[in-house]
Amino acid sequence: MPAIDVVSDASVALKWFHADGEEEVGPARALVVAHQTRAIAIVVLDLTAYEIGSALLRGRAKVRPRQVAVVLEALAEICPAARPDVAELGLATELAERHKLTLYDAAYAAVARARNATLATVDQALLHASLGVRPSALAAKLGVPAAGD
Repeated sequence: MPAIDVVSDASVALKWFHADGEEEVGPARALVVAHQTRAIAIVVLDLTAYEIGSALLRGRAKVRPRQVAVVLEALAEICPAARPDVAELGLATELAERHKLTLYDAAYAAVARARNATLATVDQALLHASLGVRPSALAAKLGVPAAGD
């Protein structure tokens, strides 16, 4: 059994595939290794694929559609995508209102909270609201070496 359950938001999952101009790449990728060795269990939300796809297509990277499709396929192979249930969506609306977050960001926090998981994020609004932790802090807590950062 994994020692800890982790919900990764898109800001962390993107680093598994794209490093240019990104912070926390080494620690984010170390979390994937910890997942593969079953030290942790990572899930992403069903909306993560859309967020990563948009970031790669429209962000600084300007990745070609076929490459984005390959990344999204790899994401599905790395870890499962969870769909928030009705109660988690309700909690997400409360967190969004309380912390002035987008509903997308609040959904990650709500799923993590409802499932007694840790939210891995580099999203400043989530970190400022103390709803998630940086990959480097989580990797350090787990004693996972983060190469390349």
